[in-house]
Amino acid sequence: MANVRQGVLSRAISPELSRRSFLRGALGAAVAAAAVPLAACGGGADAGGEDAGAVLRFGTSNPGANVDTQLTSNTIGISENVCDTLVTLDPNTQEVLPLLLTSLPEVSEDGLTYSFELKSDVKFHDGTVLTANDVKYTFERLFKLKSQTDSYTYIVGAQDIIDDKATELTGLTVVDDTHFTITLTQVYSSFVRMLCQFYASIYPAAACEAAGDNWGIGTDFIGTGPFKIESNDDTTEVVLVAFDDYHEGRPALDRIEITYIDDPATRVSSFKTDDIDLCFVDTSLLEQYKDDEEVSGSLVYYTPAATQFLNLNLNGPEFQDIKVREALSLAINRQELCDTILSGAALPCTGFIPPSESGSDPNGTVLEFNVARAQELLVEAGNPTVSFTAKVRPQDENVMVAIQGYWQAIGVDCKVETMDPQQWRDDRAAGNLVCTLVTWSTLSFVGVEHMGSYFTSDKASLRSSFYNSPEFDAYVQAARSAMDDTEVTENTIKADNQLVRTDFGTIPVDWPQNPYVLREGFDGLEVLVDFHFKHVTKA
Repeated sequence: MANVRQGVLSRAISPELSRRSFLRGALGAAVAAAAVPLAACGGGADAGGEDAGAVLRFGTSNPGANVDTQLTSNTIGISENVCDTLVTLDPNTQEVLPLLLTSLPEVSEDGLTYSFELKSDVKFHDGTVLTANDVKYTFERLFKLKSQTDSYTYIVGAQDIIDDKATELTGLTVVDDTHFTITLTQVYSSFVRMLCQFYASIYPAAACEAAGDNWGIGTDFIGTGPFKIESNDDTTEVVLVAFDDYHEGRPALDRIEITYIDDPATRVSSFKTDDIDLCFVDTSLLEQYKDDEEVSGSLVYYTPAATQFLNLNLNGPEFQDIKVREALSLAINRQELCDTILSGAALPCTGFIPPSESGSDPNGTVLEFNVARAQELLVEAGNPTVSFTAKVRPQDENVMVAIQGYWQAIGVDCKVETMDPQQWRDDRAAGNLVCTLVTWSTLSFVGVEHMGSYFTSDKASLRSSFYNSPEFDAYVQAARSAMDDTEVTENTIKADNQLVRTDFGTIPVDWPQNPYVLREGFDGLEVLVDFHFKHVTKA
């Protein structure tokens, strides 16, 4: 893939990891430091810049959900550009930076109370001014909805609201319009970083209450962000326009036209015919377009905080024996799978936590591929008849079929069935999937939260895993409650090794690299989990 440009990475990858042959050729450069430059804010119509009236056309699949981040994480970048969080992550360094705040919060000596100061005169899209009461309302609504609350339940009083024992969040105290405090039930090392997640986007109390159940549908969704929703038919198109009164300066782009195109091949075709300027490229299409300079020359790779892994239902008889689970892991040639089926757009896992996140093991090696040892383990397990059906979404079929072939080589009978994505989600939540592929992402780039949000015993039981390890839970809790960064990292690595190399409670396969195409002339796109457009300019 000639002329591949580097995307904004989640974090600089260690030299040790960079030296390994994870990726070949030009794509290998994409695991170095981020290279998409960030343009300064401004330059729009009010500033008289050359980018006045600039439009970016973005093609993406329809998420099939509203954009209320307290109800869904599938917002395709709309919510993140309409709403702001109190703090944000630098896409290049992962440093936490104040966004709606004058500075990062001050923390008490015991690590339990955080003192915040909002910027003054920050406006919502309806012209009202942000106050600390909006912040309190936002978090109280989050807990009342009982959704996306995992990262914030350490706030005093949060659990009482979730349990319908209270309506007011006692741990958030409003001092005046721009000052408030948050008190936690225990030390939580990741708390400020968790506030970067779009689940914690700050909503205007009055407008949100007035919209009621319509909040997040159509144009009933406003924030303090750089763009506001001009139109949204929830089916074919959403149009965002620049917010002139944005507190960091009017964005350079005047409009973002988001068109729903569900078919991956059609999206790329639309890019080639100049109907859109930006879209993700499905890895299944990379081989097809490798010699197409119009596509390959516009490809940008970025490394999200995501892991693709085999979710094994540990409640059933198929995976009770740890030797069977270890054999299944050893049978997979992760490097070959990344190079072929995934067209080089992935890194083979060395554990669960990718190198883009805090707490990853810089000394980790790619999980072993050893067919002979896998066969020995099955003999040691008594030569059981291992037969089951892996049910996956259509997007995961190619990878699952490849893994099916690896398992056949050691005598394991795995049938592969595809199912409707919504039914897959329902069955996974109900504990009905024996084996499936999952790609689990984090918005915080904190390894212990990425891993713990799926595999602590209280969470795994909700996701067809049922992994239950007191040792793992203890390591996660120790990392969360530590005030020393070294202690956080040490316990995070221990938790990862317990999950992946000791218990084989899950089988990590790869860390995806998500390619997208961006038309020449656009600059400054920031990518974490979704696209952020406030620094984008057009030549």
